Amino acid sequence: MRMHLTWRDRLATSVVAAAALLYLVWFTVGDGASESEVRMITAIVLALGFVASVSAVVPGFEGLIHGSKLYLAVSSLLGLGAFVAGIAALVTGREVWLALLVVTTVVLWAMSTMRHATAAPRSVPPPADAGGLAAPS
Repeated sequence: MRMHLTWRDRLATSVVAAAALLYLVWFTVGDGASESEVRMITAIVLALGFVASVSAVVPGFEGLIHGSKLYLAVSSLLGLGAFVAGIAALVTGREVWLALLVVTTVVLWAMSTMRHATAAPRSVPPPADAGGLAAPS
């Protein structure tokens, strides 16, 4: 199986890795979480998750809608769960909601990346000719 990942997938991977790393460093180094710290980390994770979604999912939205309905349902429910967890973490400042946000973000990224990696590569349209003239080689 050959992987077909685009620069958008690599960008999504980078920002999700940054979000997960930020959370792990904060969780392991922190000496007790204040509500304001939870809210700050949550806001950053939400922003990075949004960047990952816009970069890797939105450009292929047409294929997502017409693809596997099971994948669409599961990823939509997980996305909604991530959003609800993020809002709950912002409102309550509780670590459990932040942890749920990070886990669902990583799961969504993994699902999306596996889907893109195993999909057939998109065909590249032939270069447009210049008014009937042969394209330079």
